[in-house]
Amino acid sequence: MKKKITLLFMSFFILVSCRSEEDNSVPPVVPVVPVVPIAPSAPTATQAVLNGNVVDVSWPVVVGTGITYNVYRNGNPVKINTVPLSEPKFTDVLASTGTFSYSVTANSGSLESIKGVVSDKVILELPKTKTVESITSKYNTKTEYIYTYETTNITKLVSETLKTTTTRLSDQTAMVTDRIGKYTYNGDLIEKIAYYNVDNNAFVSSIDYVYNEKKKLVSVIRKKSDGSNNIINYVYNDDGTTTMTNASSPNFETWVLTLEKGNLVKYVYSVLLGGTINYKEVANCVFDTNEYVYKNVFAHNNFFGTSTSYNNEISSSVVVSENGSVFETLSSKSEYTYNENGYFLTKKRYDTTSSIPVLTEKTTYTY
Repeated sequence: MKKKITLLFMSFFILVSCRSEEDNSVPPVVPVVPVVPIAPSAPTATQAVLNGNVVDVSWPVVVGTGITYNVYRNGNPVKINTVPLSEPKFTDVLASTGTFSYSVTANSGSLESIKGVVSDKVILELPKTKTVESITSKYNTKTEYIYTYETTNITKLVSETLKTTTTRLSDQTAMVTDRIGKYTYNGDLIEKIAYYNVDNNAFVSSIDYVYNEKKKLVSVIRKKSDGSNNIINYVYNDDGTTTMTNASSPNFETWVLTLEKGNLVKYVYSVLLGGTINYKEVANCVFDTNEYVYKNVFAHNNFFGTSTSYNNEISSSVVVSENGSVFETLSSKSEYTYNENGYFLTKKRYDTTSSIPVLTEKTTYTY
């Protein structure tokens, strides 16, 4: 009996001991790994396109929730957007001319990625001054232009001042005129340029531009202070050429223009002289691949001739005939110097009809 009691006590002790160990055991500790925020990836490309006085910047979408973007110009550490951008695009309104490149970062919360791929350079050049000197055997005429642009759209001309000095070479007598041309616009089209005398603001002349519903030039009306007008009408032909007709001339004066890539590569001029002579000029022009001075000037791509040229004329030949018989062939060439962005600084135009080239015109631009 005593033995049974002893065994029973030992069993109870072991059971209590086991339960005691179970009740006092500490559960295993699971380590907590802190979540470290990670900045999003940077955009893989950046595209910048000049559009008038603004640059349109765009880039691929960065995948993630709540992603926003910042845009940086020319490597500057300060972003140019005032608020975070939720869409992969931005319009930079330019306040000055120059060369611009862009990069973009992606943001997630307070974290910002590194700057993405830098865009190609965008170049905005605008002419500030122009000097043209025309040289003949009797006169030397020098015209100096100063261009003024809007402050809100730096590519939009407000006015141009012109100082013309004509010198008679025989006795060096000089005559000076000062004018100012003021621009009027209708939307994105030049509607009128009116010229006034700088000294007394008297009207000198004006040029009115008339367009069709497709914004193509259909008439140019030149008015003088004496009340006389000259009207040139434009007709667009099915073969891609354009016919200009002088509606103010009784001599059936016409030009047929051929443009390629924005350049006036050929024109045919015809007029009836004295009622019996059919006078004709057929001109062919060659252009370089450099940028034309007025390429970025607001609304200047709606004109014909040099104002619409995308490049610069380097040579021309003109075959002159009367009543179908060629009696003269004229030729010219132009030599340029350019700035680092490919816009011309100086031009010298030569008459190359004879064996010895003759300098006839010098042009200088500043930007």
